[in-house]
Order: sequence, then C-alpha cells, then structure tokens
Amino acid sequence: MATTVDLPHALRGLLPDPLGAQLAPRARLVMLRPGQIVIGHQDRTRDVFVVVEGRLRVELVSLNGREVILAEVGPGEITGEFAALDDQPRSASVGAITACTLIAIPGDAFVRCALGDPGSAWWLTQRLVRQIRLLNERNFELNALAVRNRLHCELLRLCIDAGIADNGAVIAPAPTHAHLASRIGTHREAVTREMQYLQKQGIVRQQGRAMTIADVARLAEIVRAASGDVGVVQRAGLGPS
Repeated sequence: MATTVDLPHALRGLLPDPLGAQLAPRARLVMLRPGQIVIGHQDRTRDVFVVVEGRLRVELVSLNGREVILAEVGPGEITGEFAALDDQPRSASVGAITACTLIAIPGDAFVRCALGDPGSAWWLTQRLVRQIRLLNERNFELNALAVRNRLHCELLRLCIDAGIADNGAVIAPAPTHAHLASRIGTHREAVTREMQYLQKQGIVRQQGRAMTIADVARLAEIVRAASGDVGVVQRAGLGPS
C-alpha cells in the first residue's frame, strides 16, 4: 500500500493527456481501509475518484439487506463521474474491498477539464458507452438467461479482467459464492451447485484463494450456446472465426 503518491505524476499516468496535468492542482489523496465507504447511495457529493491501488465495489443494498453488486473498480479506473456530470444524488454506494489509495478530484473541475478538451471528452464518451454496453449485457442476461448461464457469463467476464493465456485464466483472489450471487441476482446455494458441476467437468479449479478457469474456450462455448454471440464472448476473443 503506497503511503506517498506523486499526484501530478500519478494523474498523468492514469488519465489521458492533457486531463491528468490539468486536474493535478485540484486533486487530493484519499486512503481507505477495507470495508470503508467512500461514496454513499443518494449522497449529494460530486467528487470523482481515480484508483491508484486496491479495489472498490459499487453496489446497492435493498431495505431487507440484499446486496446487488453493480461493478468492481480497480487500479487505473475511475468512479463517481455520474454525479459530477448530472449533479444528481449518487446512484450507488462505493466501498473498499481492500485497502485503497485513491485520488479525489472535485466534480466541477473534472467536468470542466474533461469537456473542455476534445481528446478528453472523447475518452470520457468512450468510457460511458462501455458502461452502457455492459449494462445492456447484464440486463439481457438477467431477463433472458437461467441462473447457471448468468454465472457462466460472469465467470467469462472475470477471465477477461484477469487476462486469458493458453486457454486459461487465474482469478485471484477468488470471489466468494455469495459475492458471485450478488453479481448475477441469485442466492449463494445456486452458485455453489453450478460451481461444483463446473469443477467436476474440469472447467474450474479452486486452489486456495485463487480460482483457475482451466478451459476458457469451453466456458465461452457454453455461454454462446445459451445466449448467442453476446458481447462477453466477443471481448474474450473467442467468437466464431
């Protein structure tokens, strides 16, 4: 965990030119402990956060305590830009999964600089479009696919994030079954049953705190058979040749 960060250097490395350099004078460092909340649902704050180290979880919690995980945000990524752009209450809460080092940027400065430069505005537009595409994928899966197939799609997304090499991917630390259930809108027991089946098929191996997907191509074929050539298969580079 970094205790000192050169803010101008870090922002130039994490944000496109000239956005990082323009925002450096307004930036400040934020350190989080695991479990600490940095953005609360419905808060009237507008700061944008750039992750230097650690991982954040974006989620909503129902009145009965059920968690719905919307996304995880890691090094080099940003969160909080929605409220900065539309000046509305925060649409979700954001908390630290691990110890985190963040750079906080006032929302008004972020919007002014990002939209004031064509290259930065294009970068932000592409980022927002990627999020819309991902939400479309998840909405389709939630409404059209069975639980087991939603899990397959989520595992394939985790492979992409972890990096696929030689038809395999190592996801570390491995998400818990409860965590996976919160990401696909089901309960832990359903995830456990399907994970046991995938292990028997030799597709998934659990090794301590890491999960190995030993046959990504086969997992992608299962996804394709259930849902067609959805974006997650295409991003994995395993669509039809």
